[in-house]
Amino acid sequence: MEHNKSHDPFEKAQAKQSITKTWDPLKPPPIDGVKLTDVKNVIIKSGMLTELFREEWFEDFPVRHVIMASMLPGAVTNWHCHKTQGDIIFPVAGQIRIGLYDSRVDSPTCNVGCTFNFNLHRPRYLVVPTGVWHALRNTNPADPASYVVINDVVYDYEAPDDWTLAPGAPEIPVSLD
Repeated sequence: MEHNKSHDPFEKAQAKQSITKTWDPLKPPPIDGVKLTDVKNVIIKSGMLTELFREEWFEDFPVRHVIMASMLPGAVTNWHCHKTQGDIIFPVAGQIRIGLYDSRVDSPTCNVGCTFNFNLHRPRYLVVPTGVWHALRNTNPADPASYVVINDVVYDYEAPDDWTLAPGAPEIPVSLD
């Protein structure tokens, strides 16, 4: 008897492809100008080594300022964006969810939001263009998390290029839960 696929109860349950055979994400981030790139860990005698920055990775992003931040277990940052500064965010410890929301009126992805999960098992960096709102959440309720931020503009203490909204602000329709 020939198998009739139209009566296969599992046909609709098949998972959709999400990665390539080389384990790269199948589709790019949904916000114009956002770049999400995996970084490979190198296993060494004493543990592992992870490259955080190479100039050729960011030829169109001049590095001007670098910070490291840590988050308490379960902590959430404010939503924030910059008018002149771009960010490269590289989580270095713990489990972090990063939310993005594009409010740029001239962007082809205006009003699009998304989230990405990060940990050191699969290191990757996230390029956040000027004008894209972003917030971070430590998704682990028991352990701290840390991340490095690379900026293309030096921080101005007297006139910060930083606009903020509280977590859960109704202007940002993206949940970090």
